[in-house]
Amino acid sequence: MADMADRCNPFDMARVNLESPSHAKLAVRAPYKRRLTLGAWCLKMAAPPPTSPLPSLPPFDPNPTIGALLVGTLASGILFGINTTQNYVYYRRFPQDPRMIKWLVTIVWVMEFVHIFCISHVLYTYAVVNYGNPLIFLDKIPPTLALTILLGTVNTALVEAFFVFRIWTLAQNNLKFFKLVPLVLCVTITLFVAGTTADTVLSIQAANIPAFNARFDWLLVVPNSLNVFNDGSITISLITLLLLTRKGGFAKTAMMLDQLIKWTLETGLITGIFSCLSLIFCVRQPNDFIWVSLQVVKARLFANSLMASLNSRDNLREMTRSTADWASSGNNSYRPGYSTTAAHGSAVAHNGVNIAMTKVTLGERDGTITEPGGYEYGYKSAEDNRV
Repeated sequence: MADMADRCNPFDMARVNLESPSHAKLAVRAPYKRRLTLGAWCLKMAAPPPTSPLPSLPPFDPNPTIGALLVGTLASGILFGINTTQNYVYYRRFPQDPRMIKWLVTIVWVMEFVHIFCISHVLYTYAVVNYGNPLIFLDKIPPTLALTILLGTVNTALVEAFFVFRIWTLAQNNLKFFKLVPLVLCVTITLFVAGTTADTVLSIQAANIPAFNARFDWLLVVPNSLNVFNDGSITISLITLLLLTRKGGFAKTAMMLDQLIKWTLETGLITGIFSCLSLIFCVRQPNDFIWVSLQVVKARLFANSLMASLNSRDNLREMTRSTADWASSGNNSYRPGYSTTAAHGSAVAHNGVNIAMTKVTLGERDGTITEPGGYEYGYKSAEDNRV
């Protein structure tokens, strides 16, 4: 370019024209404007070519990123408030529950509190600190985001372990085959937590979100798949065992078991839907935050299902009392044989059916009905009252 500029210098060309005898007259007569135009052309040719503009990025859509994160955080906060209320109700109604259950409730609530703090920090980081900077979603993963997923996983695993214990308790008096189900679920729950822990560590070390998803996308899919399997297996096993328990029982036994089946189906269906949706969006849109928001809400739903299961014992106790009132009225057309006692703030009965933490069982033998206050009713068992 410098050589071309030297060759096209208008002053040198004018000097050459003036020194050459054959072109002296032409150079003198040449218009001054033409010489300037030629010089401008030479300078233009000597200038570096303009750089091509950078390719334009697609327009930023905040809905699957900040929007999904905002909706998930708000829903998570509402569910956390409900969970806190349920914890208060639990400690007021069941102060005599086993210490292990109390520790479980406390640990789950504390982890829920840390979880809501972490997801709120993630939302503040993306929506406020990096406001107007969509490239932040292609940057390094915030540690609190990875910690949010891990805390939700641990909470989910604790609640699933609680329901696995219920399956083990129900299987004691039913098909022995179902004793294998808790063993398998213990293994899959452990793998679920281990996979998410590895996912958390590697995501913090990754250079950015797309790089992590490109290399370890399978590490996101496997734990989510295990969660779907665990949730579905727990729900199906509990409902199956309750249905088996329902066969051959009395009418009131069936009513109480039907209520338990209804609660199990409702809680299991809600958490199962969120687990499936989280897996689908994790596979199809791993760079968006839709699946993260579903994970956040799902963890809160598991915590609420635990508290709903524990607090629902009051409703079962009311059903027990209504049955006792029916028996004490002397109605011979409907005499269910069962025995209930209040122990540790829950209703307990005896026919070999101990519904884990619900502790409501019904019997088929002559005896007495013992109310929580200690009042007893006499009754007889009736084979014609079976359902």
